[in-house]
Amino acid sequence: MMQKAWFKTFIWFVSTAMFFLISSIIISEFSPEPSEQEVMAYMAGMMQAMETSLMGLSMTIEQDVELKRFILNATSITFPLVFIGIAGGIFIRVTRRKNSG
Repeated sequence: MMQKAWFKTFIWFVSTAMFFLISSIIISEFSPEPSEQEVMAYMAGMMQAMETSLMGLSMTIEQDVELKRFILNATSITFPLVFIGIAGGIFIRVTRRKNSG
């Protein structure tokens, strides 16, 4: 069993995962603590990234009443347009079958 290719591949994956696991534990244990300035820069970067993310966009939409109303109107128009398009496609298909048949 130990000579099979799948077993060797499995052992290779397990040993690689263990190497990276042990390496990350050693690095996290023996690395110096971040300074207060580094922590503040990290937090500022996270806040800036949140503003441009989908979560920040949704928070902006929650506060903007006009944009909320616009999105509601757009979605209320979209579904009838889809159904009208489907009905139109079916109508065209049926009339073409009648004309060709």
